[in-house]
Amino acid sequence: MGWLLRNWTLKIGALGLAMVLYTGLVYSGSFAEDTMRGIPVRGVDQPNTYVNIGPPFRTVDVRYRVGRDQARPTVDSFSAVVDLSKYDTQRAGEPQLLPIKVSALGQGITVLAYTPTQLSVTLDTLDTKTVPVAVDRGTVPDGLEIGPPHVAPEEVQVKGASSRIGQVTRAMAHVSIDASGISVDREFDLVPVDVDGQRVEGVELSPNSVHISIGVNAVQTSKTVPVRPKLQGTPAAGSEIDGIVVEPVTVTLEGAPDVLGDITEIATEAIDIGGATKVAKYTAALVLPDGAALVDGSPDTATVTVGVRPASGSRTFVTGLVCRGAGDNACLPSLDQVAVTLSGPIPTLDAVDGGSLAAILDVSGLAAGSHDVSATISVPDGLKLVGVSPATVRVEIRPPSPPPTPQPTPNP
Repeated sequence: MGWLLRNWTLKIGALGLAMVLYTGLVYSGSFAEDTMRGIPVRGVDQPNTYVNIGPPFRTVDVRYRVGRDQARPTVDSFSAVVDLSKYDTQRAGEPQLLPIKVSALGQGITVLAYTPTQLSVTLDTLDTKTVPVAVDRGTVPDGLEIGPPHVAPEEVQVKGASSRIGQVTRAMAHVSIDASGISVDREFDLVPVDVDGQRVEGVELSPNSVHISIGVNAVQTSKTVPVRPKLQGTPAAGSEIDGIVVEPVTVTLEGAPDVLGDITEIATEAIDIGGATKVAKYTAALVLPDGAALVDGSPDTATVTVGVRPASGSRTFVTGLVCRGAGDNACLPSLDQVAVTLSGPIPTLDAVDGGSLAAILDVSGLAAGSHDVSATISVPDGLKLVGVSPATVRVEIRPPSPPPTPQPTPNP
């Protein structure tokens, strides 16, 4: 027995350690540990007259243990809260660190640790005030004029942290004026803004929209443009237009700038000049584009005078050459004919007999020999000489032969 009792404390300690190791081995084989990340933190028990103005609450990562035979937990298996009633309201507006409490919502889950364990919270007193409604009409399209905005209601309540409320100077409604000129008459959302027009976050407007009506009208302007006669058809055969006169030469229009900007002239209704042989005067209505009108007192018709004359043309005739001023000398042209081109009214040209034309070579005073002489043409009335081809003709001038020498009469 003595040997059993010898060092009995050591033997009991060894036995206890063995039992602990065995129990730990069995226990570790029955459970698993893991980390659940991104569990959102909720604020609870916030004081009634205070509002959170700090950054959004963070998330926590939780280290947990669960039985191996249990289903793995999810984010919803945990609760992470911060007790806002612990915030020292005597130091409202200052950031304060409050503890985060994490608990498991499902059975068999043990929370081992979590990070972070504290959260920075800033509470401020809840306040309200009244601010006016302002209207930002943006850039008004050219050619429009707008009346004053009518807003209902003209003031709204702002609710939020007192530090944020103090920044709000007005509730802004952004209104866009349509280029079509349609008047504004509907509800618009409001935005709380500061003195610089920047949005103030973290406050609420009541109501958060207002009804706005704004009268929009097109600005009337004027523009002077020329009148252009619109002709159709052609004069009679052998005739052509000889000038057009329109009265008035210009007209003044009125209308919206975007309408008048594209107008460069005003045309008349179609005027038929088919078969015309002489000057004629017509009265034609002016054709106005949509949206344009004549200024008061302006005529809505134009008087158009169309001149008609015989059509002009040119024609070439071949004619013979005639020497003039040769005297007793012989005149010998190198050519028999030249081409003569005349221009003028076609009926007059049609009446010309080519055979009646004569190309005259004036050789008066020219000595014997060869000379280049220009031909002159007698042009019929109403026509013009365009040219003679060739322009000069080589002519040889020969003096007359001397008389024969008399022969003596033989004696009988």
